[in-house]
Amino acid sequence: MRKIVLFSLLVSLLLVSCGKSSQGNKASSGGSGHKKELIIGTAVDINNLNLQKQSDQINNICLKLTHQGLFQLDEQNNRIPCLATEAKWIDDKTIEISLVHNACFSDGSPLTAKDVKFTFDMALKNPVASNLTGLISTDIVDDYTVRMNMQGYSNDYLMSLTYIPFGIQSKAAYDSGKEEPWLIGSGQYVFDKWVEGEYSTFVKNEKYWGTNPGIAERITFKPLLESSSRVIALQNGEIDVCIDPPVDELELLKKSKNVTVHEQAGTRLFYFGVNCTKKPFDNEKVRQAIACAIDRNSVMQAAVKGKGTPQTTILNRGLWGFYDEMPGFNYDVERAKKLLAEAGYANGFNTTITIANSSPYTAIAQVIQANMKAVGINVEIKTMEDATLKATCKAGTHEMFLWRWNETIRPDCVYRDLFYTGSGSNFHHYADKKADVLVDKVLTDRDLDQRKKDSIELQTYLVNACPQVPLYIANLVIAYNSNLVMPFFRSGGDHEWFNAYVKE
Repeated sequence: MRKIVLFSLLVSLLLVSCGKSSQGNKASSGGSGHKKELIIGTAVDINNLNLQKQSDQINNICLKLTHQGLFQLDEQNNRIPCLATEAKWIDDKTIEISLVHNACFSDGSPLTAKDVKFTFDMALKNPVASNLTGLISTDIVDDYTVRMNMQGYSNDYLMSLTYIPFGIQSKAAYDSGKEEPWLIGSGQYVFDKWVEGEYSTFVKNEKYWGTNPGIAERITFKPLLESSSRVIALQNGEIDVCIDPPVDELELLKKSKNVTVHEQAGTRLFYFGVNCTKKPFDNEKVRQAIACAIDRNSVMQAAVKGKGTPQTTILNRGLWGFYDEMPGFNYDVERAKKLLAEAGYANGFNTTITIANSSPYTAIAQVIQANMKAVGINVEIKTMEDATLKATCKAGTHEMFLWRWNETIRPDCVYRDLFYTGSGSNFHHYADKKADVLVDKVLTDRDLDQRKKDSIELQTYLVNACPQVPLYIANLVIAYNSNLVMPFFRSGGDHEWFNAYVKE
């Protein structure tokens, strides 16, 4: 039976600006008597605001201020209208999308179907195309209607339209030859200035088209790479928000005047991985032995003082189909030694683990190094910058590595990105035809019961194959000025700040 996916809201709601929720309304109503500037202390600096040519969370958080997509997520990660009013599958290979009629860019020019087509045509030529699996082309039906031509039905595709790299961009800005045309968006704020290593500032969009404009006049992101520096800056009132405060200073922060420490369950999965093309990691029993040798609880204690949840499966918590009841490989030194012997490595071997030169990776690596030594595996720790680490893992010159993955809406972005043969994010260089078939089935199967069975089978299969050893899901911890008004925090850390402000 043809599946029709509809988003329909009352006409009055369709004209409401993106980002509005019941909590957002409350925040907006308290807009008087607030500080003009909201200053957020971050653990990293921005590096690229070209939506489709970047992939870092800090960039996306900033771009949420300046750009909007066809759809957005509510607090529960449900897809709701934004620049589009509805989307429906016309047939298995066609999606029709209707747009709002009153949206405009920050330069005042109208946002229409030609901009949507331009954005997605461009996306197919950029690295973000990997998140548009199945899209062939986009056609204009009229000024406020487009049709997306697909290779076939996808359970996850419409959710991908909420991703900020698919924020709608202005075709006219590109055609004009304007420098950095990607900075023109339809969001509540406009990019103002970036001084590398010091701050990036965004100011209210005076031509914002919706009914829920930003509140603070300016929002500034201030990179303070040392976590202790962020704590001091918050205590001194130099910043209003401290992202990722060090867990060993939380009790001190809680005692600080006018500081609130917030903690909630997170979604970011930290994991240990191996390069399956390198010996001895091409041997499944070696990989299983390593999984048995790792003490997840000790890892989590060293990394986040226990503020997290150890898990067995490879899927982020909260995603559709999450299943964590397979046997997996618990911490068992004797079993690890037995598996190594069965694989022909009774005397162990020498290897390297490549990590980012930052917290929590250094702490995790030291625990794993000790765990491996206990079963006869001698591990040398190699550190490098995040970007270099990703390039090294993509090139496949590494052996073992540590990394993290945060996905909150599309299970396919875990299955396909991390484990599908040939994926650019498959740092394990894992290739398995059965796994690939199951990944495709979970994405396209219309029968919900069968899809759930396939998802459980796929997770169990990947856990048993052990290209990756999931370590823990870190809790979201954030500290801020107690006068901060913020509608809600997202478990993965990708917050929307346009409705946030500090009361005076």
